[in-house]
Amino acid sequence: MRNPYQRKAASKNQNNSYNAQEIYKQFVETIVGQGYVHALYEDGWALCATPTGQRAFAIWQSKGLAKLLVKDNWANYHVEDISLKDFVEKVIPFLRQESTCVSMDLTPEGQNVLVAPEKLLLDIKNYLYQIYLQKPELFKDEKLPLPRSIRLN
Repeated sequence: MRNPYQRKAASKNQNNSYNAQEIYKQFVETIVGQGYVHALYEDGWALCATPTGQRAFAIWQSKGLAKLLVKDNWANYHVEDISLKDFVEKVIPFLRQESTCVSMDLTPEGQNVLVAPEKLLLDIKNYLYQIYLQKPELFKDEKLPLPRSIRLN
């Protein structure tokens, strides 16, 4: 006789897995749409480490997510906005120069999406180009960087 209280094992074809590609794509679309990213600052930007020990610059698409990390080692930090233009023109080139990767949407449990600054810059540029082809009027107020002004090298 079967135990009626025994739970069935989760089906292997359920799609509740942590899909980093989808999260990454949605992150790029969100930060371009809102025109800024959030980071933690206190006499310098908050850095975390990858599982291999490499430095990573932590950014978030949501202020609420960033506030969850203002504790322990980052207790004195506060959430700062970095405009997309400054992020693309100043922060990413600095991260490339310092061989620091980008940690996107770090959670208190330590989950995040890690990406090389070169890849993030290329994907932001490509997404901005798609938007520019459809709605060039969004670039008139100069809040969004023009895709052709973004240098990859």
